[in-house]
Amino acid sequence: MKELDTAKIHDVEQYLEWYTNLSVEEAQTVWSKLKKIVNPGYSPRVLDEAAAIDRFFTVQGGYGGPDPNNSQEAKWARQRIENADKLRQFLSFAEEFEQPLYIGKWFDGELAYIHMGNPSKGFVFCEPEKYITRIHAKDYSDVTPASLRAALGSARQEGDAALIPSGAENSLTKAGLNEQLKAHEDAMAELEQTLDDTKNAKTGELAELKAQMDAIKAELEAKIEKKKKKKKKKKRMAELNEKKRQMEEMKYQLEGQIYLLDSQIYAIRCYAGEVVKFGKIRSGKKASDEEPIVIHQKLRFLDEDLGRLASLYSIEWEDISMFESFLKHSTIALDTFAPNERCVVLVRLSRTGKKIASDNNIPYQNLLDTYDYYHGKTVGIIIRNGENVWLGWTDETRVHIDDDLIITQAITVDERPADTPDFLFESERERYIKKQREERKRILDGLVSRTFVYNVLQGVVDHSDMLPLPAGVKLSKQSPYVQYAVADAWLTDNRFGSFTDIIKRCNERITEGDMLLTCQSLVPEHWSDGRYVSADRPWDNSRGRGEKNRTHDCSVDDCKIYKANLVEFDAPVDMVRYRYPDKNIPLNSEAWRFDEYPEDFKGAVVIERYQTEPNRHVFLSVEKSDVWYYGRKADKPARANFEVYDKEIINLTYMNSVWLEWVINNKKLGGWSVGGKAVDYAYAIRYLKTAMDFIRTREVEEKALIDAENPDVCKDTNWPLKLSEWKLDKKVRTITPHQAKRFVKSILSSK
Repeated sequence: MKELDTAKIHDVEQYLEWYTNLSVEEAQTVWSKLKKIVNPGYSPRVLDEAAAIDRFFTVQGGYGGPDPNNSQEAKWARQRIENADKLRQFLSFAEEFEQPLYIGKWFDGELAYIHMGNPSKGFVFCEPEKYITRIHAKDYSDVTPASLRAALGSARQEGDAALIPSGAENSLTKAGLNEQLKAHEDAMAELEQTLDDTKNAKTGELAELKAQMDAIKAELEAKIEKKKKKKKKKKRMAELNEKKRQMEEMKYQLEGQIYLLDSQIYAIRCYAGEVVKFGKIRSGKKASDEEPIVIHQKLRFLDEDLGRLASLYSIEWEDISMFESFLKHSTIALDTFAPNERCVVLVRLSRTGKKIASDNNIPYQNLLDTYDYYHGKTVGIIIRNGENVWLGWTDETRVHIDDDLIITQAITVDERPADTPDFLFESERERYIKKQREERKRILDGLVSRTFVYNVLQGVVDHSDMLPLPAGVKLSKQSPYVQYAVADAWLTDNRFGSFTDIIKRCNERITEGDMLLTCQSLVPEHWSDGRYVSADRPWDNSRGRGEKNRTHDCSVDDCKIYKANLVEFDAPVDMVRYRYPDKNIPLNSEAWRFDEYPEDFKGAVVIERYQTEPNRHVFLSVEKSDVWYYGRKADKPARANFEVYDKEIINLTYMNSVWLEWVINNKKLGGWSVGGKAVDYAYAIRYLKTAMDFIRTREVEEKALIDAENPDVCKDTNWPLKLSEWKLDKKVRTITPHQAKRFVKSILSSK
């Protein structure tokens, strides 16, 4: 894997002076020139540097009519200022937190594309030699691991993480193995050509046989010769395919050796402190060296943890622009992401790795956006020692850790070829082997990534004063000085089951006036005989009520609290359970039928008669968008009853903050689904926060009523939980002075 060159920026204000004085025409000329340089063939693949050119030099505007503020020139003037500020902020961030700037692309005399670890978010410099000192990455292709250790003063010690045998460290180089691989690939190309020639009867021997066969006219002799040829060709193909398998296996082994050798060299550089640069976030008094280093084995995800904090604490998110600033100034952030006096925590933006979409309902969205901009999918390493905190970023092309077990040295992947099942076709065998190898590579990649992290941390311990340990103590083994935290403390708390279980309890009884939180955006659904029909048939709308429903122009917003306007129940249906004592139907066969069809039960044995449980329908009162009547607009918007289903809502009437805080902390969703698809914690947190904000406001009012009766009751921190249980038991929806008196009496009598 090729290492990226780094950049040292100088005279940035001179560059920005040139940029901010570009006219619309000049910017368009620069844009066209640069796009041709980075993407001369106009490949449909979106290039990172091409996207940066678009962001920096594409002129917007020109469609705003007569307003001069919307002219192309006016908008371009604002664009220039905004882009210049972004570049200044980008470079200031790198300087403040001591992060390297990487050169993603360099075209001599034309342009350079730089980024800070997130390859998709960077900046373009024209004529880069004027403003950038290019620092070439060291070439390690001809270096053995042993010679690199000697050069860096990082001699191999007992217990060190090793990816290749100690004997190979003195002889193998990446360049040497690449030469072997190239020669092997050339030989494989020749073999592929031979296989193709044999398959199509193009080799000399087979061509001669084919010519002889064509000369034989007797049908019997022709058949004999054809069988001989087919048999010989089959034998030849089998021999060539076996040779191909052997060569493929050899290529696979060579590629594995190159990967592990390259990884071993990188691991040595990690240990020597060459790879991850730690910027200091906080400064102050160090903890005692006797304080154990707690290594948190579970990877932290920013979108999940910020959501948890936003749900539990009142934080001025609008004043926080970057994660680094949050960690620097907030005690809550420090206690969340570095909770021990001496500890190591790894953090990443998202569990899924998906792009974070902007959401106005998420108060910390700006922080997520800036994190994504600077760091992308990279894994950050947080180190704390007392009041001191450092933060460094790994290489996203090298370190791939999905969840837990951050520290491990178990590099034990069986590279021996497994017994391959017999396959009818060679293509099936090839697909099977490819899948097996991909899986082994995935496992090995995870283990190698953890080796990099371990070496970074052990290098910090051995080569700096950030986390000192007594001589001989390693992070690879737990001791009085090193502890592994493998799980969050609250994960053992199972008292409430899951969020799904809690929702089910709350939704079992919904009454008119209950406050319902929606879990998705809803629009009318039009059905006819099980098939969608056009929206111009409002009477087919399944969300409406009555023969002529009025919801064709209604919608329900996602993550919004509505009041249940109407709750109705279907009339029960008479049913019968029966079986047929027929010779063709087993005696134990049973079925359910409507009792209104007695002819269907001739000869049947009735087991029982019963009535169905009444089906419940819950309606919200929703404004109609069509508010025009007879050519004039209605003074008051019309409304219609819009039906919602249990899986689309959460009844907050019986919900309490204890339940919600428990779900927020332990992340036990219980397979909670939205729109028929199970969602992750990061997605669910917006609903949890909305519910928590509503519940806490209501509980303030409830507490005031309860305190008026007896102020001792709410001294128990679980009083909201007890109140919910009492509401459910007594079928009480709203706490009034009378109901508060009843609740207090119940609590006192239970003691």
